Amino acid sequence: KKTREAIDPDGWMHTGDLATIDAEGYCNIVGRVKDMVIRGGENVYPREVEEFLYRHPKVREVQVFGIPDPKYGEELCAWIVLKPGQIAT
Repeated sequence: KKTREAIDPDGWMHTGDLATIDAEGYCNIVGRVKDMVIRGGENVYPREVEEFLYRHPKVREVQVFGIPDPKYGEELCAWIVLKPGQIAT
């Protein structure tokens, strides 16, 4: 359900990040539109959650972002890319 909320009908994922696309078509993340998520009145910084997730030995890349939530105002979501040969369990 949360994935559907983060991706619009045209297939674009709204993560709140700023990005550029280079001449070869690669997307480069250059910053964030918003550095803080307010979840149930608590200030949560996605970068702090990312730094925690990066400590897991299987994680290669991670991005944490907020999406609207009717109960808490915003909910945290993450996409995670595992290191080659790793399997999520």
